[in-house]
Amino acid sequence: MDNPFARFKKIDAHSHIGRFGSPFDVNFDSSMLKAQMEEYNIEKTILCPAAATLNGELLETYRKMPSEVIPLYWVNANLGVPAYEDLEHYLRDYRFAGVKMQPLFDGFTADSPAVDPIMEIARKYGKPVFIHCGHPPFSLPWQIGLLAKRHRDIPIVMIHMGHGHGVYIDGSITMAKTFDNLFLEVSGMPMGCQIRNAYLSVGSERVMFGIDSPFHHPSVEIQRVLSCGLDDSQLEDVFYNNAAKFMGLK
Repeated sequence: MDNPFARFKKIDAHSHIGRFGSPFDVNFDSSMLKAQMEEYNIEKTILCPAAATLNGELLETYRKMPSEVIPLYWVNANLGVPAYEDLEHYLRDYRFAGVKMQPLFDGFTADSPAVDPIMEIARKYGKPVFIHCGHPPFSLPWQIGLLAKRHRDIPIVMIHMGHGHGVYIDGSITMAKTFDNLFLEVSGMPMGCQIRNAYLSVGSERVMFGIDSPFHHPSVEIQRVLSCGLDDSQLEDVFYNNAAKFMGLK
């Protein structure tokens, strides 16, 4: 095969569409997304906008690529009732597949009471919740654990499973072992060995591959999974099967 990074069929469990300004200065549009998916054998992308104010841009991409994109509504809990109502509108009327929260960017703690109405809306529509994980003081794994404890029947994905800090990565694994409604997504998490550790200790169905475009390159994220120490059937779980089952595709 010409592209070794295309060897496994994949679902990208976390990427973005749109432009991020300072300090990132990166952009990712629908043509870039389509090319990336074709090059790296990505069947579907669980996609977020570039900010809580840009869900309309994601809707446009979803309408262009309905068979490839699984859209998540990015909601800012600080905006209160108008944000809750718009979230419900997108889940009900546009059939968005789930909820995305970025406590670090939007400035609220993952276990804030302001998040509870969002969780209730997710429960009402039977949708999962994806939460950025790994940055103090807003998105630490223990805060997400407290949220999971309050909402035990709602599946929650810890995006980046602690990100770049070894203690937060370990904390994410510990929280996922404690609460069975917590799942782990691995984009941007630098320790390949912890992908294997999570797969074996948290559960073989609860660890998912992601890229986090446009911040990370697919080859880097794919190589980290390929080299983590799992065998081919286990890699198929991480690259495809777990996200497919989680999102109700199989």
